Amino acid sequence: MNTNPPGGVRKNKVPRCERHHAHLTPEQLAELAARFPVGRQAQMAFLLAQHDGNISLLAVFLGTSARAVRRHARRGFLPPGLRLRRVLWRRVLDLVCPGCLADRAVEEARQSERDARRAARRPVRGRAPDH
Repeated sequence: MNTNPPGGVRKNKVPRCERHHAHLTPEQLAELAARFPVGRQAQMAFLLAQHDGNISLLAVFLGTSARAVRRHARRGFLPPGLRLRRVLWRRVLDLVCPGCLADRAVEEARQSERDARRAARRPVRGRAPDH
């Protein structure tokens, strides 16, 4: 069943982050649409670039084999399955969505503060505490 409108024009699939879509400004939505790679091959290439070309690491993140990642990055004969398409979409959206990027920055700041507090509480090796 063909659900595309007549005339060969496809429906525009604008990326939409379920967690942040309601809170993003129109400028942020435009930025998201501009930065989101179009097509599964472009999305796989984008993820490979983000992970410095480490195919085996990307395969673990996507839950598939390194061979499948290589095949889909080169535009293999068969398209990725539904599960892999959903994981690929979510991974790319997490790296491109301004809301996800802001959440990640906040979490990294909190983690660095925790690490600094933990390091300050830990005594330095080789010296007795000054109590």
